[in-house]
Amino acid sequence: MAKPEMEFTDTLPLGQWRQVEGAEKGVFEKILSWDPDTGNLTRLVKFASGVRIPKTQVHDFCEEVFILEGYMVDTAKKLTAPSGYYACRPVGMIHGPYEVPVSCLCFETRYQDPARPLNPGCSLYGMKPE
Repeated sequence: MAKPEMEFTDTLPLGQWRQVEGAEKGVFEKILSWDPDTGNLTRLVKFASGVRIPKTQVHDFCEEVFILEGYMVDTAKKLTAPSGYYACRPVGMIHGPYEVPVSCLCFETRYQDPARPLNPGCSLYGMKPE
C-alpha cells in the first residue's frame, strides 16, 4: 500500500485538527496523507501563540518542514524562522528547542530514510491518523 492518490482537494473533510499526542499543549496537526505500510506522512502542524518546545528534538525518520504562516525561534541557534523558511532534517539531526511567540503554521513531511531498508521499528508506525 502507499499514500492514497488524491487530486487537489479541500483539506477540511480530511480530518479535524487534533492535539499532537505527546507534544506540548497548543501543538495541533491535521494529517493530509499517510502510508500505513511505512508510516510516512504529510501533515499540517499548527503551533498556538506562546508554545515552547523546551528540549532538543531528534528523530529516527527524515523530516521536512516549510513554514506557511507566523514564525518560530530556534533558541539554541538564536535563529528566527518566518514564513517561507524551510528545513530538511535527515535521521538523527538534532534541532530545537523552539519558542513560538506568535502562532505558526507548518507544512511537514515525515518519511523513513529512502537510502535504508524499511524499518518496522521506526516510530512513524506508532502514528495513527484518524
